Amino acid sequence: MRSKIFLAVLLLTPLLVLMISTLSFQTGYSPKYTKNNGIFFAEYFDVTNLNLMDDEENLKFEDGKWLFATYGLNGAELPEALYLMRQLNVALNRDINKLKRVIFSQDKKLLKDQLTGYPRTQVIIDSEGKLFQRLLEAGNEEFFLEQKIFIIDPYGRAVMFFPVSMEPKLILKDLKVLI
Repeated sequence: MRSKIFLAVLLLTPLLVLMISTLSFQTGYSPKYTKNNGIFFAEYFDVTNLNLMDDEENLKFEDGKWLFATYGLNGAELPEALYLMRQLNVALNRDINKLKRVIFSQDKKLLKDQLTGYPRTQVIIDSEGKLFQRLLEAGNEEFFLEQKIFIIDPYGRAVMFFPVSMEPKLILKDLKVLI
């Protein structure tokens, strides 16, 4: 009888740990002081249902790559964000192919002259402005005061963002852990 109780406890312990961790994640509980340098969105959001257009078709997440993205507004910091994204992508060395550099914009024509030195940067059109709204909701009202670089996981969920003014080594450290 004693061994049956011990066996039951032994088998149920991993399930209990899994249930507690799932509940804590779903309720939004997280440690106060993490080692992440970037800022997690208050609540991650799915970008797959926002009607984002990649050339002629909707944006798809079939290749298993993370998106390393920024939102292209007419700001002076956009060239700095594009340069930083390229440099960080190159600094990833062997993990360079796990990331895809992307710039979101509501109008592709505004970006033509800014993308001349960045041939592997993909432009995705947010014609309805849904991503813009989701970024404002998930970040805060001051989200676009400074240019941000954000990460979207291979399943289409926006996870974390970095201000362009952040130390590149700190961003690289987070990227290496994420991907």
